[in-house]
Amino acid sequence: MRNILTTFFLFFFLYQTDAQVCLNPVTSNCADAIMGTSEFLMTTSGNVDFVFDDMRDFITGITHSGSTMLRLRIDEVVPNSCRWRLMMYIDNNSVLPANEWETLVNYGTSGQNPELDLIEVKIYNGCGTPLNSGVFQIFAGNTQYDLLEIIPMGPRIVPAPCDGSQVNGPGSYLTDYNEYSFTIDYRIKPGYILKPGAYQIKIHFCLVEV
Repeated sequence: MRNILTTFFLFFFLYQTDAQVCLNPVTSNCADAIMGTSEFLMTTSGNVDFVFDDMRDFITGITHSGSTMLRLRIDEVVPNSCRWRLMMYIDNNSVLPANEWETLVNYGTSGQNPELDLIEVKIYNGCGTPLNSGVFQIFAGNTQYDLLEIIPMGPRIVPAPCDGSQVNGPGSYLTDYNEYSFTIDYRIKPGYILKPGAYQIKIHFCLVEV
């Protein structure tokens, strides 16, 4: 026996700036990733679908591993001065309530609409540089533009010795792959309380100089 289909869509965007979350990036110390030589790349598809049509999946959940892979190359303009910050934030297309996924279609009237803290994310790389590396996290603020830090604002740390430090200085995935590459997994465990339907959110990634 199968449940009525419940589908969740994720759409990913690489953002240098956003009026709501990311200030216009100052590029006086680091090279611009749009007009300059720095790079901010997503090397995987921008869409992920979660389709729940099996009773077991509603309880155990569905995990998409390695669905987003980011690659950074940060070139320095002013010696010993370039620092950066990497974040991700959630966007429900400004629907209300602000804590819910955007509804595309409902297949019934019973149950609740999914909230933004339903999606779990795990961020990691070969050196353990992301904040809370390798641990599933939720957008705990549970509202549009809620933020998760990948590399937070902090003192300048340059590559090596691959010890879990949150490297945020100049460098490249071409020379220090495990410190300038990031893999993101996504997991949803909906349970049985949600209204059957199709829903979507967007997750943006934001890289800025600090």
